[in-house]
Amino acid sequence: MNLRTDNLPWPISDTLYHLIQDTLTTAGIAQETGAIISFRDPGYCPDKGGFHPVEIAVGPGGCIEYITDFSYFGRLPHCELGKELDFDFSLGLFQHFGVEYPISSGRELFSLWESNFLAYHQMKSYTVSIEPMG
Repeated sequence: MNLRTDNLPWPISDTLYHLIQDTLTTAGIAQETGAIISFRDPGYCPDKGGFHPVEIAVGPGGCIEYITDFSYFGRLPHCELGKELDFDFSLGLFQHFGVEYPISSGRELFSLWESNFLAYHQMKSYTVSIEPMG
């Protein structure tokens, strides 16, 4: 699959682009299929913290549809994993703690998220899995 970024409202870094592209290529995802790439810190839990889980959806045709960062909400023992940041490029929306904004409002936060995510990935904090879209 060839990753396309022409649908994005701002450029992503070359490092993030190559991380996504290499993951799709290694998994052998076909251009017409699409996939969801999951990055998980196996030790992430509500009482000890860790690195937030991240999902990146790449639709059929290779466009990034969304990038979502999850975190735990609530108090022990009733914590739930939910969306903290959601950059939904396919809908043109940005969500922060469930409040929706136009995607353009998320550009600065995306830049911060991107640099942190790439640093955590470089530290080998995540296990990576990929599922074809069904």
